[in-house]
Amino acid sequence: MMTIELELVELRARVARLESSVRRLENGGQKVAPPRPGEPLDQEQLLAWLKAEGLVVEPLPEMLAHAARWESLPEEEKEAHIRFMHSLVLDPPLSQIIIESRR
Repeated sequence: MMTIELELVELRARVARLESSVRRLENGGQKVAPPRPGEPLDQEQLLAWLKAEGLVVEPLPEMLAHAARWESLPEEEKEAHIRFMHSLVLDPPLSQIIIESRR
């Protein structure tokens, strides 16, 4: 089962890279210049660069529905869920899974 999970993580990473390439091709092959160290970017420039790199995408309708559902929850329920998520222990840690999937 662990092998399938690792393969799934790897496939997701490959799809993300391919989507980034497709976005660049859709933009006429233009690659947005990466930010220079120490040089602040305004929010629009930063967002354009993150989108070009495939790190930020426009939310899908399903994502918007999930967000609306979360926003509609009472604060007590949100806090209980957050506490529960913080109490989870991943074995192996997520960082180890990511490192293994990159090998």
